[in-house]
Amino acid sequence: MERIRFYECLSRIGKLVESPERIRIVDALCQAERSVESLSEVTGLPVRTVSHHLQKLKRDSFVVSEKRGRFAIYSIAGENIVSFLEQMKYLSENIYPEIALSLKDLREKRTLLNESALSVNPMLIDVRPVEEYNQAHIPGAVSVPFQNFKENMKSIPRGTPVIAYCRDRYCDIADRAVEMLKQNGYSAWRIEDSVSARLAEARPLINGKGK
Repeated sequence: MERIRFYECLSRIGKLVESPERIRIVDALCQAERSVESLSEVTGLPVRTVSHHLQKLKRDSFVVSEKRGRFAIYSIAGENIVSFLEQMKYLSENIYPEIALSLKDLREKRTLLNESALSVNPMLIDVRPVEEYNQAHIPGAVSVPFQNFKENMKSIPRGTPVIAYCRDRYCDIADRAVEMLKQNGYSAWRIEDSVSARLAEARPLINGKGK
């Protein structure tokens, strides 16, 4: 490949991720495969906008689709896409002070896991939507979705210490779950580890079929 052509291809990736909406869609697909309608719901973007961006992402091999009945189901084209997005997040923390400050503010409010918590044999829970858990989850984690969490907490035995995780360090679902658990008498912490980070770093995961 001519050198000039190589840089043209690299610039196509830059153009692909210049849209915040497209990055949000890719981030959602790193959690689970989804239809256009599901992506619209989870990202808060109109169906027409999601469909438009998916066509661009598919054209440049960031996502693939599969027809299931009358729905097209989209997924990331490979785990290297997860790695790419994760590195973008780390880079943003290093070069944009406002991102680092925002993350610092989040962490100051969190009940993060400490060594003493690990000594009490805690229960690890995944508070993401069940379809994301079914796609892949951290080994040993139990699905306790944050949606209807007050009801779902009944599946956690009283007195059991709990560790929660959600999508990534920028996601506050686990923070809210921890607060609710503490208000109901549980000892609870969150970890910032995520399925996406584990994929990016080639660490173990379990899919919904237990493989």
